Amino acid sequence: MSTIKNIEDLEVWQEALELGKIVYGLAEKLPKSEEYNLKRHLEENARGFPANISEGFYRYFLKEKLRFYGIARGCLGEIKSDIYFASQSYPEIIREGLSKACLSKIDKVGKKLNAFIKTTYKTN
Repeated sequence: MSTIKNIEDLEVWQEALELGKIVYGLAEKLPKSEEYNLKRHLEENARGFPANISEGFYRYFLKEKLRFYGIARGCLGEIKSDIYFASQSYPEIIREGLSKACLSKIDKVGKKLNAFIKTTYKTN
């Protein structure tokens, strides 16, 4: 196992950035009427997810680290909920295959985040 010295070395953070790009692409497909609602919320959480992982990573105390990792989990949950909402509200725009691929990525990165949180808790 390699040593993680920088946020760029952290696989879960890298995948969080990839998910953000996917979510931004999906949000772009939403109608103009959702620009300040669903689209904005998706984009904020797509940025917030990796940002909170990063903030927790650079915190010194375990309690602070875990707090930000928990916030990241919350962002991920909101993204998942919004993807379901978007695909049900706009099935002609958010095709089933696209939403399933995004939800699959969410589940994958969520498992990695959970494992990372457990590892952080055990090693500190």
